[in-house]
Amino acid sequence: METGQLDEQEFHHLLVVAAVLGIAVGLVATGFRVGWLFVKHHLWATFDATFWRVPVSLGAGILIGGILYSTFYPGALSALVQEFHTEGRVEMADNVPILPVGLIGLVAGQNAGPEGVMSVVGGSFGTYVSEVFGFENSTKLLTLAGMGAGFGTILGAPIGGALLWLELPHERGLEYYEAIIPTLVASFAGYLVEASLGGMALFPRWTAASIGATTIPKLGWAVGVGAICIPFGLVYSRSFSLVGGVFRRASLAVYVRTTVAGGVIGVLGWLVPLSYFYGGQKMNVLLSGVGELSLTTLLLTLAAVMVAAAFTIHGNWIGGLIIPHMFMGALVGQAAALVVPGLPPVLAMLAGMAAFNSVVTGTPLSSALIAIALTDGAAITPVFLASLVAFVASPSVRFLEEAAPRSESPDFHINGKE
Repeated sequence: METGQLDEQEFHHLLVVAAVLGIAVGLVATGFRVGWLFVKHHLWATFDATFWRVPVSLGAGILIGGILYSTFYPGALSALVQEFHTEGRVEMADNVPILPVGLIGLVAGQNAGPEGVMSVVGGSFGTYVSEVFGFENSTKLLTLAGMGAGFGTILGAPIGGALLWLELPHERGLEYYEAIIPTLVASFAGYLVEASLGGMALFPRWTAASIGATTIPKLGWAVGVGAICIPFGLVYSRSFSLVGGVFRRASLAVYVRTTVAGGVIGVLGWLVPLSYFYGGQKMNVLLSGVGELSLTTLLLTLAAVMVAAAFTIHGNWIGGLIIPHMFMGALVGQAAALVVPGLPPVLAMLAGMAAFNSVVTGTPLSSALIAIALTDGAAITPVFLASLVAFVASPSVRFLEEAAPRSESPDFHINGKE
């Protein structure tokens, strides 16, 4: 009985530490977002013509290469997942190149979002607080909680963002069930800090008209959109791997890789304007301009975004791909609405957001929750249905090769457990 009480007290202590972790992540996320948006606003207010995207991105690639050459390249998302599985921790030193490189890339039009940067920051903070507060047995759990907190805080989606990092590293969903509550606590603590300091305007919001009451036809359309996203997700995954293979075979120096990536990102952003930046503001352009873009423009933009995302990550720029994936899904949904008679375009876009990311990353729950949170619940049931259909019906994409099952026994995080 006493042992059970001790374990319960210890777990509640862990939740307090998770809240402290979330507060720290929220402070950094707020400063990072304010700084990034400030620089971005003033830079592009000066260089507002689209042709400036080429020299700006090229210059950013050179600058990023210089930073990584003088420090080190910590790796992309796959490296972070592998580090979590093998070591159960993220080092604070990883933030040295990641924070400046992530900020430069976001300002200079990369097709990767801030969630990748803050996942590393949160994970390193989780590792750090586990050592400071004497929770060495819980380092892996708090590292995972920190990654979820960083993701959920910077996106303004504390539930979906937290759950994404509980789904993403694993082959079969939420395997670290012990981390669910600590991760949600940390994510909400960070979210509340950022909302309190910067206001709700800091968070991306996609303005989508509600599709109204759920009906059988709408559920049928959601199933169809989920299925439509599968081949597009497969094409993207293959093209992403192809670009990665070319970079690996070329064995380019890091500063050459980053410069090549900057050139490609800039040229695509000049020729196909909606391929520039990671997708947060672009989503509202799509949602507010339903029917204004032709099928050719939508498919060309989709192809350009896929290429830009691949060059961003394989070119050693640093960021996350969840929002770019959702933007790709929205493009697929709007294109489908132009081809399929009777398909409501807003419903198709909302369902496509979650479904596309679900196919590619294998995260059906968090994909739906993030899309729902960022659209203020415009289509809850159809979005969930499309995400699940896309996940269940799609073959194993293996976009993230490092995904692996857990190796720890239950209650590994409780100090004193054998």
